[in-house]
Amino acid sequence: MHLPSYEEYFLKSIFETDLELFKCDPKLEDYFRNDAKDTEVELIAKTYFLHKSSLNDPLVGFSISNNAINATIELDMGIHYKAQYKTYPAVLIGRLATHNEHTGLGYGRLVLDLLKNWFITNNKTGCRFLVVDARSDAVEFYKKSGFEDYPEESPNSKNKYLFFDLKAYQEQIQRQV
Repeated sequence: MHLPSYEEYFLKSIFETDLELFKCDPKLEDYFRNDAKDTEVELIAKTYFLHKSSLNDPLVGFSISNNAINATIELDMGIHYKAQYKTYPAVLIGRLATHNEHTGLGYGRLVLDLLKNWFITNNKTGCRFLVVDARSDAVEFYKKSGFEDYPEESPNSKNKYLFFDLKAYQEQIQRQV
């Protein structure tokens, strides 16, 4: 499978990444080192790391998995009536973390942009939305990248459920070309 890249930045799978070089929030670091490979083996999630050709450290780690979001009036308004369903296919971005020594440099945003473009150009199974169950301290990060509040509450009361409409993004990109 071809993984997305941009200039000197590229993604590698968890199995191709030296996890000892990745330092981040302790809970997330524990997930990447102790649980993420198991979720791959069990076909639950895929975990990738953003790398830069001039650096040894992995810059950002994240897991993605299939998901779906329930239809709401707000979501249905942007979808042609013949294509409206009770749920819509989505990719869940889970456990995104930036290496402690590389925070605030735009690498997390770069990962989100790579994912957006990956799913509008290689959308093999149908994926209308990206979703995230964001920790409260990460909500603004996602909103700055175009994510919106999902009308329903997150199952975890400490988090905020957000979504990004890939179709609207695709149309925006096409208008710019």
